[in-house]
Amino acid sequence: MPPFQPSEVRNFVSRLMGASPADIKLVAQRLHDHAFEQRMSAEDTKAFVGELGYESLEVFCADIGLPAHIAERWGRFGVSGEMRQVFTLLASQRQRMAEAIAEFEEMTHVGIDDFLRERGLI
Repeated sequence: MPPFQPSEVRNFVSRLMGASPADIKLVAQRLHDHAFEQRMSAEDTKAFVGELGYESLEVFCADIGLPAHIAERWGRFGVSGEMRQVFTLLASQRQRMAEAIAEFEEMTHVGIDDFLRERGLI
């Protein structure tokens, strides 16, 4: 990914200067979150998407519609605290689904003998 061009930096500063104080506060909060908040490490991020069944960050990002540069950034810097929370939610939902499936199978499990008897086959 190429570095910012001077015109892009000027455009960003111009837009920021034209923003309301509330917008500037939000931009400052976002910069703080990304610069100082604890991030999920790049290794943990890669491991997490692997646990979801993806072979790489690139495949994961492509599957959910994120541009390739996001995978590159996550591979280098990990994910922000906000995204770590989203990943935590995904992991929790996945675990809850696995538990629900296991519970359903326990409640509805009928041995093959019983199944065949119910059908009148034995």
